[in-house]
Amino acid sequence: MYFKSRAEAGVKLAELLMPKYGTENVVVLALSQAGVAVGYQIAVNLHAALRRLPMRTIHIDDESVDYATVMPGGVVSMSPDLTESEQQYYYSEYSGWLENEIRTATLEIDRSIGTDEISPENMRGYNVILTDDTLANPTKLTAVIDWLKPVRVESLILACPIITVSALDRAHVLMNDLYILSVVPNYFGADHYYDINDKPDATMARHMIDSTILGWR
Repeated sequence: MYFKSRAEAGVKLAELLMPKYGTENVVVLALSQAGVAVGYQIAVNLHAALRRLPMRTIHIDDESVDYATVMPGGVVSMSPDLTESEQQYYYSEYSGWLENEIRTATLEIDRSIGTDEISPENMRGYNVILTDDTLANPTKLTAVIDWLKPVRVESLILACPIITVSALDRAHVLMNDLYILSVVPNYFGADHYYDINDKPDATMARHMIDSTILGWR
């Protein structure tokens, strides 16, 4: 399935979500800046707040391995694709470099949040709708679960226009509810599935987020 824009895809997802979650306590959590364009339409239609969860993947180029994901609050989620012994091996080989990369990623995330301050407490007791423009990497879902561990949410819902088979398999295990428009066996990159490149820049994404939070309050 292809879409005219990310906004169009967000409207389609909102239509599917409305019957079940239109009157529930809902917060929409975008997993990328591009995902804000999808999440904004869902949030507006469900009268919910939109927030963005900044993530940075720590990738060891020499090994072609994703080691961990860094999120706000200094939360570090280890890659679920690595065994404990593999984690220990990579840390022993790259400890200094890894610690520096994690520290740098944490600082970058703290700077990027600005007025869009976010913590797991914002999600406590809510139905949390996770969204992105595409979801190719299932590790993102595991990282969100780790980030939310300090609080209890009502349910976790994934609403995504495009998802890969591997990400869908992970979602079936981790999510309470799924709203997916298209599953792709061969992923070609997010822009391939949209006619219009309506990815918001940082200023526009901040505006979208702030407008829904102000209305929500």
